[in-house]
Amino acid sequence: MSAGLDTRDMTSATDENHPFQPRLVGTTGHFYQGRIAETAVQEGTLSNYGPRSSPDSTQRSQPRNEHHHFKSAQWSPDGTTILTSSADNTLRSFILPPDLLSPPHPKTLEPYALHHPPEPIYATTFHPSYNLQEPSTCLALASPRSLPLRLFSPFAADRILASYPLVSPTTETWIAPHSLLFSPQEAHSFFAGSESCVSVFDANRDGEGPVTKMHTTPSRRGGAVGQGQGMKGIVSALGMSSEGMLAAGTYSRWVGLYDGFGRGGNAGVFPVATEDEIARGGGITLVVWSACGRYLCVVERASDGVGVWDVRGTGKTLAWLRGRNAGTQQRLGVEVVGGEVWAGALDGVVRVWEGLGMAEGVVDPSWGFRAHGDAVSSTTLHPTGPVLATCSGQRHSFSPVRAVGDLDSESDSDSSSFKSSLIDSQSSTNASSRRPPQATDNSLKLWAL
Repeated sequence: MSAGLDTRDMTSATDENHPFQPRLVGTTGHFYQGRIAETAVQEGTLSNYGPRSSPDSTQRSQPRNEHHHFKSAQWSPDGTTILTSSADNTLRSFILPPDLLSPPHPKTLEPYALHHPPEPIYATTFHPSYNLQEPSTCLALASPRSLPLRLFSPFAADRILASYPLVSPTTETWIAPHSLLFSPQEAHSFFAGSESCVSVFDANRDGEGPVTKMHTTPSRRGGAVGQGQGMKGIVSALGMSSEGMLAAGTYSRWVGLYDGFGRGGNAGVFPVATEDEIARGGGITLVVWSACGRYLCVVERASDGVGVWDVRGTGKTLAWLRGRNAGTQQRLGVEVVGGEVWAGALDGVVRVWEGLGMAEGVVDPSWGFRAHGDAVSSTTLHPTGPVLATCSGQRHSFSPVRAVGDLDSESDSDSSSFKSSLIDSQSSTNASSRRPPQATDNSLKLWAL
């Protein structure tokens, strides 16, 4: 396995006007543009990166549809590995080549190992102690539907190291959490969000259920959403601030705050729904804190923007970052790094809002660039160096007849061609008209900033 990416030669983007475009340095290319069966055969022939799962397990786990776009991508804490989740119920581990930033470009990205859970994956997360130089720490957690949570190594194909059951006390059915988060205070503890509940597990207790539960509503039969200090709905997003404040967001559009690194009391509950039509959304999919722990960014599906709350100040909406162009039920990831908010969109453009917390009211994106020829499902920056990872794809209602051509030349073109598309408050209704008909782009890309 590679020792990882050397970031000493990277140059940080310091120009406030951003006249340049990110440089494509790695991509999976057209490898995942074909049919699922074809991709499975091709992945089975790869041998230069490491072990592969058996063809039998691949065949058993393939769904009956032909959707296998990338749903998400995330960096390991040490920045050496990318874990992706796809619509074909496959988790893929990519190890960054150590010469990623050296010519020629772009490098071809191939998965090191594949995992094939028999059910769709609702959430994944890396263990906070992940270090590629210490194999015992290379762990990740996944939440498959109708099965216990599973702890696995990204480099041991289809091998489950530990499992954690979460069972409904009334129906005795498996509960699959929609959000996962390891505690920064205790690396062996992790949080799992489900229906009106946040469960706390001990990763050292294989085969055991949660050690404690925090119900987000006083009673399963109690009152309307948000009454008192409770909120009903699936806890679909979890985020921990640098000051130990746990934020829990729900599909019912409520946010709950819990102090003491998630072990303390309820510090407050507030709705993100407002009377302002510009801030409409279809349920929270992500809550992200600023580095200072003061600002909370709330991301929703079927939304054209990102809401920013000043938690330590007024506790009310500070700003609305509009022009996100995410009018879809699909989760489209958002990243907060320093004072910048990065977000992918349905039109394949990554947009950036600068000066987080510096402006109030409606804020337009500062700049953007075209990264893909389809919806950008994840936009995430390297933990220690200016390298951006993006992945793309979405469920199409038609059979793709062609793959989007190579966008490298477009990505290096002048950003002026995309300025007109940075702001579009009507994205939920006209996004499809801006996408090429019958085209797909299922790919993972790495960009040097």
